[in-house]
Amino acid sequence: MDDHYQNSYQFFEERATHSLAENTGLILAAYELKTPENMGAIIRLAANLNIEKVYFIHENFIVKQSKLERVAHSSIEKVDFEIINEESFLKIATQIPVVALETTKKSQNIYRTALPKKTIILCGNERFGLSNKLINICEKSVFIPLPGITRSMNVSHAMTIAAFEWAQQHMPYHMGIE
Repeated sequence: MDDHYQNSYQFFEERATHSLAENTGLILAAYELKTPENMGAIIRLAANLNIEKVYFIHENFIVKQSKLERVAHSSIEKVDFEIINEESFLKIATQIPVVALETTKKSQNIYRTALPKKTIILCGNERFGLSNKLINICEKSVFIPLPGITRSMNVSHAMTIAAFEWAQQHMPYHMGIE
């Protein structure tokens, strides 16, 4: 085995800068995702950042649990996630500021936008994005600049970038940048 290799779990455990009991205040929500793989990736992301909660907004959606578990891996047991309908989410959104991760006419560059400490980052469906009803309840809308020739990004990757940008703004010590 290469002398430079170290097990990632052990690597991060040795460099732990946080309490595993402390939630960040960030909530993730995804609207009408079509693939359990993207859902699993968002659950795994939530475990990496110790995110408070994940909501998957769906009407009558049945998840292929095996695919979700395969991608989420052990994170599925560690993350508080729930599948709820749009009306239930709208009630939650009246209590916590929501930031849409969406390309709207009013979207701001995520790297130049202050994200609220207590917030929900909301992303949309892989193909159609967010409904107008959901966009209208958002405090703000942000986009991730894409300088390359492909002008779209996988939804779970976009959510990862947004969540880590939020963490950089609100958890600088944990992110090793303070």
